[in-house]
Amino acid sequence: MVIRSFLLACLGVLIVVTSAWSHGGHHGGSASLDSGPRGSGPDVHLYREASCRCCTKWGNVLATNGFNVIDHVSDDLTSLKQSEGVPTELASCHTAFVEGYVLEGHVPVASIQRLLREMPEITGLAVPGMPIGSPGMEVAGGAGDRYEVIALQGEGQQTIFEVYQGPHRQDASAL
Repeated sequence: MVIRSFLLACLGVLIVVTSAWSHGGHHGGSASLDSGPRGSGPDVHLYREASCRCCTKWGNVLATNGFNVIDHVSDDLTSLKQSEGVPTELASCHTAFVEGYVLEGHVPVASIQRLLREMPEITGLAVPGMPIGSPGMEVAGGAGDRYEVIALQGEGQQTIFEVYQGPHRQDASAL
């Protein structure tokens, strides 16, 4: 019985370490948000896995830009995404909420600011996958990927909210 418990504990540690290495560990950064002062702007509730470093980098980018990021570590992001209506094809590594909107993935600060300024009748914004050059996914050198910020609307409708190339906006389109 003691040996079985020991083996299960070792297996659990191995799973946690493997998860930390395979998700986010290679993107640099820390597995926790910076402990510095938080912004006084809108609250952003960030839901992420414990080992995700690119998620914490994204949260730190938001905090640096005035948002009050409240960190929630979750073991079941899939259920959260499903309950909030995030389509599987738009899923990313973290889900956040601000002022009643869902933010899926590495949504740039400028897009969030526009969302809160215009307050469109949409469910939220999504950046599918983990595009290189998006906030939290920066790499030294190179321009990064071209990626779209998708507006999530009722009934599963999607429109392009903005388009970025690496860290800089390429163009914007009205809803």
